[in-house]
Amino acid sequence: MTVTEEGRPLLDTLGFSSAAWAAGRTRSPGPDSLSWLDGFDGTSEDLQGVAETRVAATADDKQAKELRNKGVLVGRPLDHDDLLELMELTSDRFGVEDVLAPEGFLVKCIQVSRRREHVVEAGADFLNSFIVGDLERVASAVRTGRYGAALDAYLRLPAPPRTDLRRQPQVVFDHVAPAHVPAGRWPQSPDKPLALSQQFAVNTIMVELSAGAGLFAVNGPPGTGKTTMLRDLIAANVVERALRLARLPGTGAAFTGERRWQTGDFRRVVSLWREDLTGFEMVVASANNGAVENVTTEIPGEKAIDDRWQGEARYFDDVASRVLGEPAWGLVAARLGRKSNRVEFVGKAWYGSDVEPGLRTAFEAWEKAGAGSWQTAVKSFMLAYERVEALRRERGEAHKHLREVLAVQHSIARMTEQITSAERHVEALLNELDDALRLQASARQEVAARNARREDHQRFQPSFITAVFTFGKASREWHAQDRVLVGEVHSAQQALYTAAARLKELDQMIARMTRELGSSRAERDAAQSRLTRLKSKLALQQDRLREFFPDEQWWSDDEYRERQTLWTDETWNLARSELFLEALRLHQAFLRAEATRMRKSLQAAMDVLTGEAPKSAPEEAVRAAWQSLFFLVPVVSTTFASFHRVFSHLQQEALGWLFIDEAGQAAPQLAAGAIWRSRRVVAVGDPLQLEPVVTLPFTAQQVLRRVFGVQEERWLPGRTSVQQLADHANAYGTYLPGEEEPIWVGAPLRVHRRCDQPMFGISNAIAYDGLMVYGKTEQPPVELPESMWIDVTGSASGGHWIPEEGVALARVLSRLARAGVQPEDVFVISPFRDVVRGMNQVVRRFRGVEAGTVHTAQGKEATVVVLVLGGDPGRPGAKRWAATRPNLLNVAVSRAKRRLYVIGDRAAWSTQRYFDVVARDLPRLELPPEPPQGG
Repeated sequence: MTVTEEGRPLLDTLGFSSAAWAAGRTRSPGPDSLSWLDGFDGTSEDLQGVAETRVAATADDKQAKELRNKGVLVGRPLDHDDLLELMELTSDRFGVEDVLAPEGFLVKCIQVSRRREHVVEAGADFLNSFIVGDLERVASAVRTGRYGAALDAYLRLPAPPRTDLRRQPQVVFDHVAPAHVPAGRWPQSPDKPLALSQQFAVNTIMVELSAGAGLFAVNGPPGTGKTTMLRDLIAANVVERALRLARLPGTGAAFTGERRWQTGDFRRVVSLWREDLTGFEMVVASANNGAVENVTTEIPGEKAIDDRWQGEARYFDDVASRVLGEPAWGLVAARLGRKSNRVEFVGKAWYGSDVEPGLRTAFEAWEKAGAGSWQTAVKSFMLAYERVEALRRERGEAHKHLREVLAVQHSIARMTEQITSAERHVEALLNELDDALRLQASARQEVAARNARREDHQRFQPSFITAVFTFGKASREWHAQDRVLVGEVHSAQQALYTAAARLKELDQMIARMTRELGSSRAERDAAQSRLTRLKSKLALQQDRLREFFPDEQWWSDDEYRERQTLWTDETWNLARSELFLEALRLHQAFLRAEATRMRKSLQAAMDVLTGEAPKSAPEEAVRAAWQSLFFLVPVVSTTFASFHRVFSHLQQEALGWLFIDEAGQAAPQLAAGAIWRSRRVVAVGDPLQLEPVVTLPFTAQQVLRRVFGVQEERWLPGRTSVQQLADHANAYGTYLPGEEEPIWVGAPLRVHRRCDQPMFGISNAIAYDGLMVYGKTEQPPVELPESMWIDVTGSASGGHWIPEEGVALARVLSRLARAGVQPEDVFVISPFRDVVRGMNQVVRRFRGVEAGTVHTAQGKEATVVVLVLGGDPGRPGAKRWAATRPNLLNVAVSRAKRRLYVIGDRAAWSTQRYFDVVARDLPRLELPPEPPQGG
């Protein structure tokens, strides 16, 4: 339990040790009972209820009430006796009062900032696993077949047939066809289309998952636009739901009935949605709290949309600004997760205050004012939709004609190859014909010669008298010779017949092939004429689309191809973004038209968020309440640690979409419950950035694997991640080099737009085998020294901290400050905690500069990154650890947008794998001695 400086318990942090409970269960009922390890959750929940009652704040506690309105649930200030009573209560309920004989309690004091004094991450106490209960629930569901396609793909052993997108551009071309581009687009600048690989991912995800269910993996190297891609997926779903709304005969047709439950003295009524209006619920989840907060705080912010829409793009913007705490354009995303976040959202968004009324007040006003202009909103949306589809048809025609051109070109190439082959064959036959003619002439001569020889022999046939006087010998010899000559004549005639037959055959073959060649040439000529007509027809479309139309270089040049987005030109992008905004207006008009139903359903949803909905509430009703909330707020976020608490009522495939951010950082078991509850899952991450932190020793993982009969080590949490399992199940992707064998990754985002050189080149070389393509637009120059390696040698002083590197760091930060670099634009990082402690002593003199380990830098970026290597010279194994894989260095280097300064012993570090590339690409600087003060 965490308490404030006043001793008030933060009720969300109250937890009980499963180890202590298990110790009690060893006595009763004991290990002989099949259920001896069942029931912790129930006992813990009952105990929590009793404990919360005992520490509850009084009704007149103003401070507790104020904190509750801010989403923070606290109890009354506790003293020593209160804590002792809680300890005795727990030991009694667990049956360990004499087994463990607890006599006291551990108090750990920590210093926190005022801004985060009431913030405690879910699962941060490490007392118990925060997912074990959910894993049991999922395991039970799997045993009875109650799971969907996404979890099935996630756990599937055989990989599907794979398509390497780097080797098969035709597949990419087909998938980015205008027919596959979603109608909706995020309202970013229309002249900034998605990169080719981003558009491939968006199109393929929507085509393959939106109408069904499943899992899709996207490989997102640093700076390749993961959030940009997610925004377009969000827009696509909002527009698709709006299209279905617009086709309803009336707003009332959106519902099929009602369900109820009782919350205290209040009856909640939830309207059930038509099936085709569900499945659009979108959740962003991650093991990294910063990652999910970044997504759902960035999306509603004013900077998330282009300036041209700042005035007109308004979707409950006043409420969104209050929830976000800064100017926002729309209530399109909400940060949920831990209970304090949920309570805060309900308080700010739904209830509001007298000064700033919430959405409940807006719905009540709509109920009084009437339905509003639903049909006007429908008409406006459909006009925008028809505009998008008309532009799609134009580009679809261009795509169709181009496909025809490509098909005809392929056909002409094939025919030309066949004609060339046939011509060579005819030429060979003609040569053979010449040989056959010569052979026939030779055969005729041979027949004539053999006949002449036999005729000569005939003239010398022995007479009767000669035959008598030689007793028939002469006659016998003559006849024997004659038979030989007859045979020779016959053989010669046979050779002549064979030569004549072959000659005839060759004549026929040549005649036939000549006719076929003529036909093939005519067919090719016709195809070439058709190609000319098609190209003429295509030329106008090509001129209109310009760089959004694939030219010959697009097919032959990999890097050029990745930078050239197809079909989504500024005109179409503008129309698609306008359609998304019209879709939000249509949603808002629907909310007004159905204000009563939606107010009641959303009130029920608020009970679910705050935990006030009873556990006995029908799952169908809770699901409909969530669907109502997602209708209002398309996207919510949570960490995996809080997922099962946020969506505790929901069963398999109850949620439409799960977007897993930084999936490479999440251990595979963390996502199981979230995937089980989702129909469609998109895992976005990178196995070549930071890996999951698994505290269970590897030897213990191996023991558990063998005990449970798991054959493959790939399932060990220390060997894999959510991203790797999702990649394994993905049909589209590419191969990257690995330690032992190539690594298959999901559909890669390839165009990098964050880092200048040499940071981009270093990252691309050490981790991606050249996969990334440099796509950063030219930036104004910065008046700073070029990126470099500041070579410092020294001796360790306290672990891996090198004091001489601290001196160099101070000089670098001073130089940056004099150059006018803002402190928040500088990030100082190191692989080692020892070094971070030393760095903090230096950094505190430069207020606003952030410092931390490389692991704290994931998902962040800065204009300038200073990488302080450290490393005890007497412990070279630490350097080898940092260079085991490219991941750590890849993250460090790719945080820097404009400059990277490495501080460390160049000679020692440059012998390590991957660091040798940094040493090669960064010029070396040896700092001169500091000038004397005042001189």
